[in-house]
Amino acid sequence: MKNRKNREVMPNIAFHIMTATMKLMDFLGKRSNKNFRTLDLKSGQTVIDYGCGPARYIQNASNTVGEYGKVIAVDIHPLAIKKIKVKIEKYKLTNVEAILAEGYRTSIVNETADVIYALDMFHMIEQPEKFLTELSRLLKRDGTIIIEDGHQSRSETVQKIEEAGVLKIIQQTKFHVKCKKNI
Repeated sequence: MKNRKNREVMPNIAFHIMTATMKLMDFLGKRSNKNFRTLDLKSGQTVIDYGCGPARYIQNASNTVGEYGKVIAVDIHPLAIKKIKVKIEKYKLTNVEAILAEGYRTSIVNETADVIYALDMFHMIEQPEKFLTELSRLLKRDGTIIIEDGHQSRSETVQKIEEAGVLKIIQQTKFHVKCKKNI
């Protein structure tokens, strides 16, 4: 049986192709800027970009939360962490930290984030209950988790969230599903 982590971490060449595709989409259609505006982040928040990939939202998130906020970029792929670190240095993003996840677990302390967003990656999650439990652990009591469907139907996204039982859906938009802790 294959290791779960290996099925979820794409090969390096696929990561590079994905990065190039996203750059092209952003160049031609400003897709990441459009997606980012739907997140409704605020100055001073602590935000986790979980599954940040090639860090396409990091600069916008850093600027939005400002000097009193913080952005934590998390991914399971070492190349993603390298991309984040390059952007941190290039754009002098002093409020951004990069964290390499091990499976679904991170070293981030409990109840850190006001907002966690997981964009275009939920379809890759093999064990949604474990993943969503980790997101819930990281979220402040009054925080919000934003999950984009990615390459799966909305009904599949909703089913996975409901079956996990750790989050309650508070809003669905054409862009994503917003959730709170199921307390």
